[in-house]
Amino acid sequence: MKALLFCLFTLHFLLPCLHAQTASNEPDMRIVLMADINESYGSTHYGEYVDSAMAYVDKWQPDLVLFAGDMIAGQNPELRDAKIRAMWRGFDETIGRPMRQMAIPFAFTLGNHDGSKSGTFEHERRLAKLYWSNRKPDLNYISSEHFPFYYSFQYEDLFVISWDASGHNIREEEITWIKEQLSGHEAKQASLRLMLGHLPLYAVAEGRNRRGEVLREADRLFELMINHNVDYYFSGHHHAWYPAEKDGLKMIHSGAQGSGPRPLIGSERLPRRTITLMERQNGSPEFSITTFDMHNNMTIISPNELPPYIEGFNGRIERYSYPSDDR
Repeated sequence: MKALLFCLFTLHFLLPCLHAQTASNEPDMRIVLMADINESYGSTHYGEYVDSAMAYVDKWQPDLVLFAGDMIAGQNPELRDAKIRAMWRGFDETIGRPMRQMAIPFAFTLGNHDGSKSGTFEHERRLAKLYWSNRKPDLNYISSEHFPFYYSFQYEDLFVISWDASGHNIREEEITWIKEQLSGHEAKQASLRLMLGHLPLYAVAEGRNRRGEVLREADRLFELMINHNVDYYFSGHHHAWYPAEKDGLKMIHSGAQGSGPRPLIGSERLPRRTITLMERQNGSPEFSITTFDMHNNMTIISPNELPPYIEGFNGRIERYSYPSDDR
C-alpha cells in the first residue's frame, strides 16, 4: 500500500512536469515537403496519394509548404493551350484552392512538366506565369521581379530562394541574381538559408542517372551554395526520397506523391511514394525530419533504411542521417 501511495504521489507531481516538457518541446516551425504530384501527360486529375497528402497537410497544419515542382502534367508538344489551362484548373481545385482555404503559405518551384526552360515549351511557361500571377502566394518577398520562375522570400528566420531548375541549365544571369540574393542583408542575417529547385545536383534514382536529368555543372553550383552558406537544397524530379549531405550542404531529394516512384540507384528496395514533415525549434541549425512511406500505412522511414551513399554518373553523395521524430 505504501508503495502504491508513493507511486501515486510521484505521478501527481511528475505528470505536470512531463506535460510542461512536452509543451516546451513542441516545434516552433513545421514545414511539409512535397513534389511530383502529376499523372500521365495531359492529366487534369490526381491520384489517391495526392488526396492523402492534402489530408495530412490539413491534419498537420504546417507553417509552410515547400513544393519542389511538377504540379501539372505538361512538357508535351501535342498539348494545346486549352488542355494546359485545364490542367492548371485541375491543380487549383485539388491543391491551390484548398491550400488558400487552409491559409497555409505555399512556396513552389516550377518543374519540367510545369513549364520547362528547355526552349521548346515557351507556351507552357507563358500559361504557368499567367496562372501564378493571378494566385501569387502570400509570402514576404525579397525579390519577385522574375516570379514565378525564380524569386526569394523570408519566412521568420529563414531565407528561401526558389530558382528555375525546370531544366538542366542555370543561366549566367540567374547565377548573378542568386549571388546577389545570398549576399544581401536578409540572407546573411537569416538563421538558415534554403534553396528550392526541381532538378537535383547529383543523380539519385534509377532511370534518371544521366545527363539532362540533373543540373549541368553540378560541382560549380554546389560550390556556389557552399561559398554562400546555403544550408539546404530541396529538389524533386527523381521521384525517390534520399537525404544527402556534402561539406555541410544538406541535399534533400523529395519522393513523389504522383505517378512513377523510382528506386534509388543500386538499391533493391521497391520504390515508394513519400511525404516529408520537417520540424524545428527557433534558432536550431537543422530540421528534425520525418518521412512517411505512403505505400505502407504512413510508416516512418529511418535513415538507416537508405544506402549509406549513392554514386551516380556525375558524382557520389553520402547519406544525411538527419535527426528524426520517431512518433
